[in-house]
Amino acid sequence: MVYTSKDQIQVVIATNVYRIEGEMHVLAGSRLTDALNSKAKDFFAITSAKVHDLRTGEILFEPEYLAVNRASIACIFPLE
Repeated sequence: MVYTSKDQIQVVIATNVYRIEGEMHVLAGSRLTDALNSKAKDFFAITSAKVHDLRTGEILFEPEYLAVNRASIACIFPLE
């Protein structure tokens, strides 16, 4: 099994229903835009996630791992 080195980027993701905060895993040395421009993946791995209701801001879930579908992302930005 080959392990690919990854970096973690603290991000906020907005969908039509949720605001998700967590750590997005990208290839080592890559930028967020590099990961978004790559069409190789339909899902992005997010760890240490907090999933908020977009309207109320209430935290609904706090999963350790979350796979976010590329098609459901309305906007995404790094917190750094």
